[in-house]
Amino acid sequence: MTRRVTYDNVKPIHISEFREKYSKYIPTCKKRGCNKECQYLGSNNKTTGYPKFRKYCSMHHYHRRKNYRKKVKKLDNRTIPVCAHNICRKKVTILGTDINGKLKYSVCCKEHHFSKPYLMYRKEYCENIDGRLGFKCTTTIIDYKWQNHVDHIDEVHTNDDPDNLQTLCGCCHAVKTKYFREKNVEALQLMLETIYKSEEKVIQILESYLNKKQ
Repeated sequence: MTRRVTYDNVKPIHISEFREKYSKYIPTCKKRGCNKECQYLGSNNKTTGYPKFRKYCSMHHYHRRKNYRKKVKKLDNRTIPVCAHNICRKKVTILGTDINGKLKYSVCCKEHHFSKPYLMYRKEYCENIDGRLGFKCTTTIIDYKWQNHVDHIDEVHTNDDPDNLQTLCGCCHAVKTKYFREKNVEALQLMLETIYKSEEKVIQILESYLNKKQ
């Protein structure tokens, strides 16, 4: 007997009803040249109640799994990349295969795997101990993974260049964010000069950020 799944305030839509009424929302196989319906997973989305589908049709999903097992069986451990974390040399995790059938790997090992890759640059201390925000951090760090944040210096959250990242505790991070939101140019300039020691870099970041916020 199949257990019926129920959600709060959301009625799951049966796959047959979904195909009849909402067929245009059924995704098609991502394999190039294939227009078949993606394989139904047998469960529903908890938010919408819609059925959930794989990225590929059942035939291509089977071939991908077969290809994956074949590649893993022949895999030489020496060819697996190592963790991108600064001091870690452990092997990364195999995530499966890409659309071309090649093995995909995580950026970091299981211990250092992050949904946000820039977190691998998080340090065990707040870098504001050098007074870069105009005051020295006095926070006692007990658990750096919970207390410390990785901050994007120029406030461009897609710029994950290591030179654009700094570790700040939650308290210092909040103050730095306040400086940017209030356009406190004097405080921002002092901070950037302490970090970069480069007048050109300071002017570039200040101008790009202030112009963007106008």
